[in-house]
Amino acid sequence: MSIIGGWIGVEVRPDGLQAAMAWPDATVMILPLGRVAGATTGGTAAAPGTGPDWVAAGRDGGPDLVAGFRQVAQVAAAVTGGGPAAATVVVPAGWRAQQLPQVRAAAALAGFAVVEVLPAPVAVGWHLLAGGVALAPGALVLVCAVDTGCSATVLRRTGGGFEVMSTVDAATVAADMLALPAALEHPAAAGSPGRWVPEVARRAMAGAQLPPGVFDLVCAVGPGADVAVGRQLAQVCGVEPMLVAEPQVAALLGAVQRGPAVGAELRPARPVGWRDAVAVVLPGLCSVALVAQFLAGGQRYGPVEKLPQPGMLLAPWGVLAFASMFGLAAVVAGLVLAAAARADGEAGAGRGGAGWGWVGHRLTAVALGGAALAGLVVAGVYALVAAGFFDLAPGPLLRWSVLPVVPAAVAVAGLGAVVWRRPDPPLGWSWPRWVRLPPVVIAVAAVGAVLVGFDETGAPWVLQPLAWLLEQWMPSGGMSIIGPVGRIGGVCIGAAVALLLVRRAWLRLLLGVPLAALVGASTAWPTTGAVAVGFALTVAAWWLGRGGWLLLSPALRRPAGVTADPATYPAHQPGPAAGPPPAGPAPAWPSWPAHPPMAGHGDGGANGRWDGDGTGLR
Repeated sequence: MSIIGGWIGVEVRPDGLQAAMAWPDATVMILPLGRVAGATTGGTAAAPGTGPDWVAAGRDGGPDLVAGFRQVAQVAAAVTGGGPAAATVVVPAGWRAQQLPQVRAAAALAGFAVVEVLPAPVAVGWHLLAGGVALAPGALVLVCAVDTGCSATVLRRTGGGFEVMSTVDAATVAADMLALPAALEHPAAAGSPGRWVPEVARRAMAGAQLPPGVFDLVCAVGPGADVAVGRQLAQVCGVEPMLVAEPQVAALLGAVQRGPAVGAELRPARPVGWRDAVAVVLPGLCSVALVAQFLAGGQRYGPVEKLPQPGMLLAPWGVLAFASMFGLAAVVAGLVLAAAARADGEAGAGRGGAGWGWVGHRLTAVALGGAALAGLVVAGVYALVAAGFFDLAPGPLLRWSVLPVVPAAVAVAGLGAVVWRRPDPPLGWSWPRWVRLPPVVIAVAAVGAVLVGFDETGAPWVLQPLAWLLEQWMPSGGMSIIGPVGRIGGVCIGAAVALLLVRRAWLRLLLGVPLAALVGASTAWPTTGAVAVGFALTVAAWWLGRGGWLLLSPALRRPAGVTADPATYPAHQPGPAAGPPPAGPAPAWPSWPAHPPMAGHGDGGANGRWDGDGTGLR
């Protein structure tokens, strides 16, 4: 889970909405809106109407835009565990200030309490700053957005943000070049959006009263930003354009990299609950109970305190392995829960700050590494206690208490290494819930271990009436150590494995019935230890699967064209005057990943006009 509640950015695009979330612990995630009913894949919420009708509905705050914001709110609620609180909404550069209150009203109807509206070029400016581009106050930036349309905006860097000096879009240029009614219906009727790049850039420069060659930075963003657009901008602006990281989602990422919407309050992440406490107490109690059964049911043979003849021990070794496995599960759940509770306490007391989120998730990773070591220590303590109780050398006891849980301990340590790199759990999960063994699995497996151990040793005696009844219904003939009680225990262990491996009810039924029958039928006195080791290996594989999902899920869920591996942006230097475009085929523009959100941001409000810095709606 995130240590402090994140903030949301929403971009209004011609084909729908796109949304992202960011947290103070440097996490930026594009929300998978395609999971919501009625949405398309790739992270864009589908509008009931697309193209010019969708844009018109957005400007009027119509039902299409409200439905899109509600889809964003649903996914954001799944991520944060609560309702949406604030959002920064990015709108196309051509939208006028008097139309923006309608956007705020549509977002408010969807449940967003605080809404701040930014023009897309300003959000791109924040994206550049977050990527390490040095823009001193007074720097001039030209942003060209090429999507289904085309627009060019001149920005001036101020002390607190960006000032919009002029904006021209393709609709305005088309209205001058074509017949007015046709141009309003089809702004790009005279050609592809890229055709308008030179003219919109010239008019934007003229509107800002700036000559070519004075810009500190020129860039192109949007799905249509390619090398051909860069060449056109170089000829018009006299400055070689800069390659922008993730040009398809630059405005969206800039909205969240800038920081939370002005007026938003960071909410603490979902606190830990009683289920997390049960996940700690239950395996701990089961572990202690199984150790007690092992001590009560073991039989020592041979002289006592005789070094030449140390004696031997007849005991339910599988029970000792189960006790160590449950002890490891309790330690893992307990330490991760303690780290999460500490983080929630810091956030709730207002002492978290932006830095605590980063420290908090690293603390969770350290807790997993410490739990792996502590679990092995607990297993060793069990062996030493049993060695002292039976007056035996600890070697065989260590073999059955420590060795079966070593793979699981290694898996927990590997999971901690993955968490160190990924500060946020999957959607709808907290870290304690993600790493703990399900309590139902612990309960069913513990019952099975106790029943198998009872058939081996006769302890605890309170199960004697149950054994007598089962012997009447399913007589074993007295020729086998493992009778009906032990076989039912094997069935429980097989069922626990199925409950751990799959979550859907029909899959549990499909896998659980044959697996439970197989383990129950194969449970015998020589195989009880192998059953316990098999359960421990299954738990280790489950924890490894959790870590593997954390590594692979970002790539599987990421919209097309978005990367995630960290990289460094190239330092920007104002380019030289542009000459003729080079001959030969145009190379493909590379795409760099997004960078962590910035701590500071400019002012912004919501009273109906752009502020002087161009950072928000006043």
